[in-house]
Amino acid sequence: MTARISGGVLVPLCSPCDGEDRFQVLPYQEGLRACLDAPIDGFYVCGGTGEGSRMGTGERMQACEAAVELARPAGKQVLVQVGAGDSETSLLLARRAAEAGADGVSTVPLPGLSWEEQLAYYAELPQASGLETVLYYTPGCTATLEQMKQALALPGITGIKSSTNDFFFTMQLLDARPEGVVLFNGKDEYLAPAVLQGAEGGIGMWAAAFPGAYASIYRHAAAGELTEAFALQTVLNRLCCVVFRYGLLPAFSAILEHQGRWSRVFRQSAGEFDEAFRTAFLRDALPLIQRLEAARKGDAQ
Repeated sequence: MTARISGGVLVPLCSPCDGEDRFQVLPYQEGLRACLDAPIDGFYVCGGTGEGSRMGTGERMQACEAAVELARPAGKQVLVQVGAGDSETSLLLARRAAEAGADGVSTVPLPGLSWEEQLAYYAELPQASGLETVLYYTPGCTATLEQMKQALALPGITGIKSSTNDFFFTMQLLDARPEGVVLFNGKDEYLAPAVLQGAEGGIGMWAAAFPGAYASIYRHAAAGELTEAFALQTVLNRLCCVVFRYGLLPAFSAILEHQGRWSRVFRQSAGEFDEAFRTAFLRDALPLIQRLEAARKGDAQ
């Protein structure tokens, strides 16, 4: 199998919903189209940003099909996160991703499994889909380095997305992974440092809001252009500081609204905000937002 998912920037698509938390496919595809003029390599479907774990199985299949429909003709890859509440559903989603024409599947650790059961699921996943398979080391993952070395050595496992808060653990994964296994950095605040340490790509929440800036950070870092990479990384990190003062989900939603996009992307009202929030947040964040948006035009520095 010739590897298609070999690195680069994969945008984690948001999964818009209505007031009753039902998936809305048209704004979903509008969000995908909004990224196509940025120098990205593809899309990550139904991950954490896309709230796959809070979507129905049918909705997740629809999201996969809708992404493939638009991304593949544009020459972009589609990597589908299929981890669910049980292995049966996860494997079903993997098979359906293959049928839809996705390039690969990815998975979070499944809940309630022993490590032996988790490892067995990881081994079965590439067999079920026949696709490249990228494991997702989530911020709450408790697997040890030795356990992850076991998982990454399984046949058909071609990559890992590392979203741990521990940057040194990401470096250990880079050092310990088998030859040919790709590492995507999933922690936006250290995208540039991770690429400089050897990460082949990035999949992070802020790529959904600022695909041009995110891709610029990645490409400058990959080219060894440290001044340019860290200029943008610093702007992004300063915005993250503002965002976390106000609350990640409502702040992210307010940015999408400011950009003229569908802003209800988090279920159970998790991203709701009022006029007072909008005014105060944009007062503090707008100069940074504008600098990141300018990166699409190449003049953010």
